[in-house]
Amino acid sequence: MTRSSRALVALAAAGLVTLAACSEDDQNDARDALGTIVDEAEDAGRTAISALGDAAGDATDDAAELVVRNLATQQGEEQFANAGHALDDGGLTCEATVMAGAAHVTVSCTGTTEDGGIAELTGETTELPGGSVTSLEGTFTGTVDGAEVFSRENLGG
Repeated sequence: MTRSSRALVALAAAGLVTLAACSEDDQNDARDALGTIVDEAEDAGRTAISALGDAAGDATDDAAELVVRNLATQQGEEQFANAGHALDDGGLTCEATVMAGAAHVTVSCTGTTEDGGIAELTGETTELPGGSVTSLEGTFTGTVDGAEVFSRENLGG
């Protein structure tokens, strides 16, 4: 319950004490009003807790996407070089998207080879991102000008 919600409940309770000398109808009306205030305070508390949970989930998703994006960029560039298709100085630009919780993240990267070819890396990981700081487990495919140049179940390592 928030501070303002607790204050409303305390104010309502103080009002009930004041109404003790009032008629039974006035006391019943006051009890009903207090019940409404308590219900509204509980609803406000549940809304605040839900919003905090959503924000925490968003932060977790953002962190997972960042880890996958960075690992895919670094390790993907290495895989293209190992496959004989080194990338130009621009390297890879990657995007990652959490699909079903932080344990399932898709990644899509693009770049240009030193020979001018269009390099693409696509894949997904079901590994908890951050479980390793040097690799990602999952399925990953690298293509240059649409032709597959590597397919791996692990990037890096």
